[in-house]
Amino acid sequence: MSKRNLTESRLQEALQRLLKGFPKRTKASGRITLNKINKEAGLGNSYIHKFPDFCEKATPQIDEFNKNRNAILEGGVILPTLNVTLEESLKADLKREKCLKEKYRQERDDYKKAKGDLEALCNSLMFRNYELQQDLREYIVTPIKAEYGQ
Repeated sequence: MSKRNLTESRLQEALQRLLKGFPKRTKASGRITLNKINKEAGLGNSYIHKFPDFCEKATPQIDEFNKNRNAILEGGVILPTLNVTLEESLKADLKREKCLKEKYRQERDDYKKAKGDLEALCNSLMFRNYELQQDLREYIVTPIKAEYGQ
């Protein structure tokens, strides 16, 4: 096996360890980048860029992983296929709880405002009803009986 194939297999193994969340030389938290794969494989600075075929194949996997990771950190659902650290999952839970609390507070405030508007409308209608009753008291109203109409 040539040195090039050996190095490319080291890069592939490093990528798989990072995707699974069990790296040996780097932190498990954080985004995956080509340089992080390079460090995980134990290679020199930017040595990974000498393998454009590997970079081209790895980029979609890296992008998918980072997109899913960002969705988790933004308060989304944690996917079972994506390994995240305990710290990251707790941060995601905290962020989700904060968003829910903000949403509930906003709904509460909207309901209080709507309740106040409805009370004001009800009071104005009751007052208008009172005014109309006062106007009707000036007139003498006699009920129409059915026997007069026959």
